[in-house]
Amino acid sequence: MISIFSSIRGFGIVTALIWLTSTGCFVGRRTAATSLPFLEAEELLLKLDQRNSDWTTLGVRFESTASAMGKTGSFTMNVRVARDSVIWMSISPALGVEAARVLLTPDSVQVLSKLPGSRFVFQGNYAMLEEAVQAPVSFDLVQDLIMGRPLMFEPLQGEYVSKVDDDKYVLMSKYDRNVRKLVGSDEKELAPGDSLSIVIEDKKAERLLEKAEKKAVKKEKEAEDLLIKRYWLEGTTFDPTKDVVNDLLRARTVRVVRSDFDDTDVGRLPNRVRMTVKGPEGIFDALIYTKRLRAGRAYDFPFNIPEDFERRTQL
Repeated sequence: MISIFSSIRGFGIVTALIWLTSTGCFVGRRTAATSLPFLEAEELLLKLDQRNSDWTTLGVRFESTASAMGKTGSFTMNVRVARDSVIWMSISPALGVEAARVLLTPDSVQVLSKLPGSRFVFQGNYAMLEEAVQAPVSFDLVQDLIMGRPLMFEPLQGEYVSKVDDDKYVLMSKYDRNVRKLVGSDEKELAPGDSLSIVIEDKKAERLLEKAEKKAVKKEKEAEDLLIKRYWLEGTTFDPTKDVVNDLLRARTVRVVRSDFDDTDVGRLPNRVRMTVKGPEGIFDALIYTKRLRAGRAYDFPFNIPEDFERRTQL
């Protein structure tokens, strides 16, 4: 994850960005399995759409403990959101002074580091941020994560199939036969809990991976053909309790588990989120708690840059 822990003092800045852009994972004790009536994917997509509430501004305080590459740190994030236009974050080590600020708009990314010996401002775009955290990221993705919505979820009808998994519904993205062969499921139906990784190593697999990567570069986007997405919904409330996204091109698995949902002024939101990223770089794991949430207030988004701060073009 590119020097996440090059300095423990700077842990919160990049770790917070990785938490907001990516996600053995903790899964709470399962309740006894119940028999759910089958629902088509279109019905589940409608249930998720009905959860979207009408809000304009939001203020949230998160507290998190995260680990990567054998090191652990804690930090607090105070987040302010003006819907679809601005996301502002103030990041501090546990019980410490502010270490960084982040300002996101739909088209720009700004990071202000206040760490002693590393006082700088980064001003760029999401392509630069993706390069830094090695994960797909956009304004909408960050806003959805703050609001407890499924990760990298595009609710297009016809793109998902539905399953019943004990007391949960599962939405699973469709993928073509070539990808089925890559993950070794060509002769059987993929089950919700199956582990996915590339299991064949031959020239055909290499050609498929190269083709997907070239296609992604040409379109300046992720290799969507090699992203397998699965979303678990609680059987009665339809809370999005778990996301699993397998990035076959980068050999990376992202998992988000949400729990302790409560009714709020902006709908049902989780109070606890566990996020795990496993890939060639190692394992990133974060446990995030919501400590305070307020909606509808008038917020400002201060981001003053001191003159003596270094200007950087990369994180």
